[in-house]
Amino acid sequence: MGDHWEPKEEKGPSDDQAAGGAGTDRPTAGGVDANASKAHLQDLARRLEIRGRSRMTKDELVDALQKANDRETRKAREGA
Repeated sequence: MGDHWEPKEEKGPSDDQAAGGAGTDRPTAGGVDANASKAHLQDLARRLEIRGRSRMTKDELVDALQKANDRETRKAREGA
């Protein structure tokens, strides 16, 4: 979440890429637990102050969280 790691709700792969293992060419959610519940994703989006989160689908929440994570990573790298 943001530019730091947080434990997932449940053990297991976090997205289709992780579920496929090495050598798979499935899409990745870039560190977002795409298999988390929609409620959990909405909670993360609220904590990151993502606008419009209440109207987003689960896939849209994953995309918005991934973009927020990318922004935070860029900020952290620029400040280092």
